This record gives sequence, C-alpha cells and structure tokens, in this order.
Amino acid sequence: MMQRAIQWLLVGLTLVLVGVSANAEVWELIVDGEIGRGTVSYLRNGLAAAADAGARAVVITFSTPGGLLDAAVAARDAILDATVPTIAYVDREAFSAGALLAIACERVAFAPGGVLGAATPVLIGAGGVEEAPEKVVSATRALFAATADARGREALIAEAMVDPTVVISGLTEANRLLTLSAESALARGYSEGTVEGWEELLSLVELAGEARVEFAYRVLDQVLATLTSRWVAALLITVGLLGLIVEMLVPGFGVSGLVGVAALGIFFWSHVLVGLAGWESIALLLGGIVAVLLEVFVFTAVDFGVAGVAGLVLVGLGFYTAMVGPLTGSEEALKAVGVVSAGVLIGVVVAVVLITRLPRTRLRFGGVILSSTLSGGASRRQKDGEPAASWVGRRGEAATDLRPVGVGRFSGERADVVSQEGHLPKGTPIEVILDQGFRKVVRRIQGRSEQ
Repeated sequence: MMQRAIQWLLVGLTLVLVGVSANAEVWELIVDGEIGRGTVSYLRNGLAAAADAGARAVVITFSTPGGLLDAAVAARDAILDATVPTIAYVDREAFSAGALLAIACERVAFAPGGVLGAATPVLIGAGGVEEAPEKVVSATRALFAATADARGREALIAEAMVDPTVVISGLTEANRLLTLSAESALARGYSEGTVEGWEELLSLVELAGEARVEFAYRVLDQVLATLTSRWVAALLITVGLLGLIVEMLVPGFGVSGLVGVAALGIFFWSHVLVGLAGWESIALLLGGIVAVLLEVFVFTAVDFGVAGVAGLVLVGLGFYTAMVGPLTGSEEALKAVGVVSAGVLIGVVVAVVLITRLPRTRLRFGGVILSSTLSGGASRRQKDGEPAASWVGRRGEAATDLRPVGVGRFSGERADVVSQEGHLPKGTPIEVILDQGFRKVVRRIQGRSEQ
C-alpha cells in the first residue's frame, strides 16, 4: 500500500511534466547500461504513467549487461504487475538481470544480432568476480522458471540461462550457459520475430501507425540510485540516529530532531521507491526507538540495559531489512551489515560525546530550551499548598548514570532526579536546584558531596 501511494503520487507529477497528448498510444522505456535501483523507480513509474495515460502498450528497449539481482527482482515484479501490455525489444543484448526483465514482458522481439540470456548470478568482491553460492543460483533459477511460466514460455530454457548444468538437446551443451540469438529465440517461442527499427516493431505487434512517447530517465531516478548507495545510506543512518538521540536527551523539540527525522525519512522513502523497504522495516525501526526511549526515560533509574540493547538491535534490523532483498548476495548482505553497524555505532558515539561535552561549552544545543523548561513552566506546575523548594539546596551524589534521568542519593535517601546538564556519570556530586515534587532537577557541584 505504501509503495502504491508513493507510486501514484509520482505518476501524477510525471503526467503534468510530460504533458501526454491524446494520440500518445505507445510508450517506450529504455533500459540501457547496468540495471540498478534507479532502474526500478524508472520502470515502475513509467509503466504506471503509461497505464494512467491510456497507452495501448509499453515497449521496453533493452541494451544491458545486467545488474543488481535485488533490483532486477523488484523491476521484474513491476513488469509482471503492469496493467498495460508490455513488449520487450532486445536491441543489442539483454544479459543476466536484463534477460529476466525481457522474459517478464508479455511479448518479445529482437533486433538483428540481438542476444538474450547468460544469467548466472555472480558475486563481485575484493577478490574479483566469482560464482554465487548454490542456494543463490537455485533461487535465481526458480525465479527465471516462474517468470517464463507466467508468460507461457518454456521454463527449462529460462533455467538453462542461469544454471550451466541444465542441458537442452539441440540447444545447449553441458557446463555452458544458454544465450539465445534472435533465430534460436524465435524457434523456441522466446521471440515473435526480428525487426529493425520502431516502425517494423509496431507492425509486428499490430500497432502500426501509433504515436510514440519516450519516457525519459528522470533526475529523480538518478537521485534514488545515489540515495540507496551504501555510503550515502550510512550517512543518512548516522545523521538520523544522531539527531534523534540528541533530541531524546534534550527537552523540547529542536533542530537536531528535525534533521534526524528528515534523514531517516529520506532513507526509508528512497528504499521504499526502489522496492527494498516495506512496512516491516519501518515497524522494526519504530519498535527499536520505543525500546530506546524506555531505556532512557524509564529503566535508567534501575540501571536496566536490556531494553536499550534490544532497541539498538531492532533499529539495526530495520535498516538492514530496508537495504537487502530476498536474493541479495552474501557479499552485498555483509556490506549492508557493515553499513548499518557503522551508522549505528558512529551515531551513538558522537551523541555520547556531544551530550557529555557540549554542556561545558557555548555550543550547548538546547540549553535555552532546557533552562526555560526547568525554571519556567515546569516550576509553575507545583501543587497549591505544597511546600516550595523543600529539597532545593540538598546535596548528594548520582546513584546511577543520569542520561539525563536517573536516581540520586541524598543522606541515604534515594530520589528520581533529572540532570540540568545532560549526561552525568554515576557518583557525580549533585545539588538539587528545583523541586517539583514528582521530579527533582539537579546540577553538578564541585568538591566533596554532602550526604
């Protein structure tokens, strides 16, 4: 539902910009170069826009060596779900991920010299290119077979494109991947013919004379490809967590909270549009944030750390599941783990440094908010008839870490306290400066504590 809502919003904007005319009947989408996550957004919105404009068909022209498998899976789903007829035109080559997308189209045509296939999944790492594990090959083989079967094509031929152990008499040899030429594709039902140029293609698919609309690769698709890259994703995670952590420890809602929410919003928005993130990823993130909030504001008083650890794990899982798909290779999955771990760790460390050091400088974010909250409206909430400032001036020490909520010990008596200065470690000498009955506000004092 979330992906659909965003998709139709973008479709509306696209139609305004494209200005589709009444005779724009056949749309062309071009998959040229490597297939990435920006390709998913491009195909999804192009297909949706064409359907909304009443196009009679969409031609997807392929000239690609392949690309990311998880992106190809999301793009394949978009093609299978399209409500407008789809035609693949193999202009030069549709290898690997490109072969999957071409097979997903309802009809296929070739340009002279076009080839389709060679789709075994590989891993690209520091050691170069190597074949993917058997489970990835098996899953990809099943994906190709299911896609071919959905379009009424021979599934075994699609499997032979992925797995070199599949042998088809008269078509493939042992231990060699299948690549179909225009002639062999026509003979085995994977092509309706070989054509040269747009007019011949339209004649082949009974659409001669229809107007042509080319759906250009948009700036937004390029932006999405950048936002979903590993290093930009790591930056968004770090900024988002850092902003929220600082905001949780400083009363009021200010710039850090807005920046944090914006960074996390951009992260999930971009990953939703490319087909990786779903509601489960967002649910994990929100669950983790709730657990961290409980740790900071509830369990801190009893030195309870399980909620905080569980919260960070849930937050990490939310980010991780938003960055990988069902067929993401182990190499990419490990990189995603590294990105998430680095983002979470850097965000937490920087937040701790800021909370422990900024209160001593003139750069104290939220200091004005904190002071006004503690000394202004909060003090006016004291109950009528209650002795004013009964604890003010009492000195003791922090019985737990104050982050900024915790427990103070005063002459053997324990009380819930809030640190005016943010984080204070356990054992820090403190003095009560404001007594609200249900909450005592304290600050650090120099010298020996009085108990």
